[in-house]
Amino acid sequence: MGVAGGDAPGDWGYSIGLWHTLRSPEVSVFGLPSQTAMRVANAAGAAIRNGDPLEPDQRRGDVLNGYDVAVRPVHPSWYHDFFGAGIDFYQTPPLPITQLFWPDKAGRFPWEEGADERCRTGQPLLWIPKDETTGPWTEIT
Repeated sequence: MGVAGGDAPGDWGYSIGLWHTLRSPEVSVFGLPSQTAMRVANAAGAAIRNGDPLEPDQRRGDVLNGYDVAVRPVHPSWYHDFFGAGIDFYQTPPLPITQLFWPDKAGRFPWEEGADERCRTGQPLLWIPKDETTGPWTEIT
C-alpha cells in the first residue's frame, strides 16, 4: 500500500498480508516516494517469503539497492495514523508492524549523530510511543 503524504512530511508505504500468510510482521517504509517505499516493502516481503525473516534491531542490505536498512518494531499507538488499510484488512490491531529505516548518504540513520536533515525529518521514529515524542509526524491524524 502506497500513501502520498498530503499533509504529512512525506510519503510512505507498507505491506498488507505478511502477517496473515507468513506470520511475519508487516513492513513499513517512510520518507521515500510512495512507489519506491512500496518496492522496498515488496523486496523485504520477498526476502521473508524466501526464509530470511526481519528481526528487531537488525541491519539488512538485501532490500534497498545495496544500502543497509535498520529494522525497528512499530509501537501500536501509531497504527491508526498510518496503517488504516492494514487495520481494515485485519479488522483490529494488534498486529505486528516493523519499520525499515534508510540511511543518509554517509550511512547514518535518523537517530545517529550527524544524520542529514532529510533522513532525520523524513522518517518518524515509530518505535517510540506517540505520546512520548514530538515532531511533524505526530500531527497526522
